[in-house]
Amino acid sequence: MSNLFDKKKNRKNSNSQKWDRYHSRDILPMWVADMDFESPTCIKNSLRKYIDNGIYGYHSEPKDLRDILKKYLKSKGWNIKKNWIVLMPSVGASIYSIYNIIPKTSQVIVPTPIYLNFLKAPKHLGRKIKELPMVIENGRLILDFKKLLSTAKKNSWLMFVNPQNPGGTVYTKKEIRKLSRIIKEKNITVFSDELHCDLILQNSSKHTPLASINSIEKNVIAFYSASKTFNVPGLSCAFAVIPSKNLRQTFKTNAEGITDDANITGLIALTSAFNKGWKWRDKLIKYLNRNLKTLLISLKKHKNANPIIPEATYLLWLHVKNPNNKDLQSHFEKYGVGINDGAEFGKKDHIRINFATTYENVKKATKRIEEALINL
Repeated sequence: MSNLFDKKKNRKNSNSQKWDRYHSRDILPMWVADMDFESPTCIKNSLRKYIDNGIYGYHSEPKDLRDILKKYLKSKGWNIKKNWIVLMPSVGASIYSIYNIIPKTSQVIVPTPIYLNFLKAPKHLGRKIKELPMVIENGRLILDFKKLLSTAKKNSWLMFVNPQNPGGTVYTKKEIRKLSRIIKEKNITVFSDELHCDLILQNSSKHTPLASINSIEKNVIAFYSASKTFNVPGLSCAFAVIPSKNLRQTFKTNAEGITDDANITGLIALTSAFNKGWKWRDKLIKYLNRNLKTLLISLKKHKNANPIIPEATYLLWLHVKNPNNKDLQSHFEKYGVGINDGAEFGKKDHIRINFATTYENVKKATKRIEEALINL
C-alpha cells in the first residue's frame, strides 16, 4: 500500500471549512465532501507555474481544455461536440440556476435522499418539488422506476445523481437504458449530476453518462468536475455538457446573472488532472477501498447500523436505528465524530460518513462510531 495518502496534514487553521467546524474540539470531521489528501503533483506543478508568473488578471480558458474534456467523455462512450461544454464555477451554484430556468408550471421530480443543494435551492426560490423516495434493491439505493413512470407528467424535469450521493450507487447500463425509455416517453428534461463518476470503487461497476444514450441526448444537462476525484473543490470549477442548443443558450443566459466564471486556478487544475492525474486516481481508489473495508468490518458488529455499501464515492450512507429520536449530528459529535445528518438529504435516521481521510483517522473514527452506536 502506497504511503502517499498516509501523509499527515494538519488542516487546522488552514481555512478548511471541514476542519474549522471543530477547531477547538476533539472531533474528527467526516462530514463535508472533501478529502484529507494532497492533490496530485501534476496539479500542484501547473498551479505553481501560474502563481510564479505573478500576474492574476482576467483570464481566458486553457487552449487544450475542450479537447481534453471531449477525449475524457469519449472514453466513457459519449462523443460530444466541444461547443456543448459550458464552464461553470461549481455544481452547487448551477443547481440554483437550473431551478431558475424551469418553467413555473413544470413538475420537478427529486428522488430522495439526494445531495442537499437539490433540496435547498427550491426552498430558496419558492419552487414546489415532487419528492420521489428511492428504493433499496439488492443492497443498492436506486430510483423507483415504476413510481417515476406513473408519477412523471409530460414535459416534467428530473434531478438525477449518478453515481448517487449519498448512496454511492452506480447505475448499470441496463438501468440507464430503462431510465432513458421513461425520459423519452414523457419528454422529461434531466439535470444529471455525474460529479463522482471517476470514483468508482468496484471493478464490476462502470459509469455510463446518461446523455450517451443518443435518443435522449438533447433532454440532458450533464455536470462534471475534477473537484471530488482530485480534491480541488476550493478552486471553483465545473463544467456542464448541454447538447440542446436551446437549453444551452437558456442556461448560459440565466447563469450570467447568477454565477461568475469558473476560476482560472480551477480551470488549470481541471486541465492538468484530466490530462495527467489518472494514475494518482487509481492509487486513491485502492486506499479508499481499504478505509471502507475497515469501516464496514467495524459496523457489522452493530445491529442498529445498516450501511448501503457504496459502489462509488468516498461517502458511506448508513441507516441508524434511533429509538429515542436523538439529534444524530450532535450525538455523534459527543463521541468525537462529525457526520452529516441524513435529514439534510431528505431522509431521517440516516447519517453520511466521509471516509476520505488517513487510515489512522479511519481506525480512530471506527472506535468512536461504535461508541456512539452503542449509546444511541
